[in-house]
Amino acid sequence: MTMKRTALFIQAALLLALASVSANAQNGDVNGIPNDVYYLMPQFSNGTVYFAGQAPVKGQINICAVDNTLRYMDKGQEIVANAGNDVLKVLIDNVFFIHSGGLYFRMYPVTDIFGFALKREVNIRKDIRLGSTMAGMARSNAIIEYGSVYPDGEAHGIDQTGNNPYTVTEKLFMYIRNKVVPINKKNLQKLFPDKKEEIKNFFVMGNHFPDDPEKAMQIIKDWL
Repeated sequence: MTMKRTALFIQAALLLALASVSANAQNGDVNGIPNDVYYLMPQFSNGTVYFAGQAPVKGQINICAVDNTLRYMDKGQEIVANAGNDVLKVLIDNVFFIHSGGLYFRMYPVTDIFGFALKREVNIRKDIRLGSTMAGMARSNAIIEYGSVYPDGEAHGIDQTGNNPYTVTEKLFMYIRNKVVPINKKNLQKLFPDKKEEIKNFFVMGNHFPDDPEKAMQIIKDWL
């Protein structure tokens, strides 16, 4: 990325800046949602954004799990980056996230070209009104339109008493090079052509992949 384009990238992000929520983030939560739930990483950390055919950009970075946007800190203010579809991967601390289909997935590498990709989604309950504001409008108004992307995923940590204002959904996929795809017989047989029969038998027997990356890795270890 040229210096001019880098500057334009930063300027575009600044124009789309939300009201700062950094004070809440430093206190360990955003509108009552724990930091490590609201974001894909527990805190903003040194990171790098990798683009297709362009030089990477560094900064204090995190990813919001509510609206799946790339965020960075600028002079203590949290900014939504207008990163676009040119983003390939994001490195935060020592964790990689692959950007595919407009979404960010945490990467669990298995080989140089293949691994598992975990998608986390946080949905705010529609009957909860949150007080903080975003660019002059209620935060609840800004995020309430985001629906469930993966309704079949497991829900974790939901307060059955109804006091919890959010639900967390996680769904496991796999990535091949720079593309995220479902974990199914067809994609696995393409990836492991010498193990087609073993993979077929796995699914014929009614088995399925869990949404836990470590457990999923145990399943494929004999196919590598």
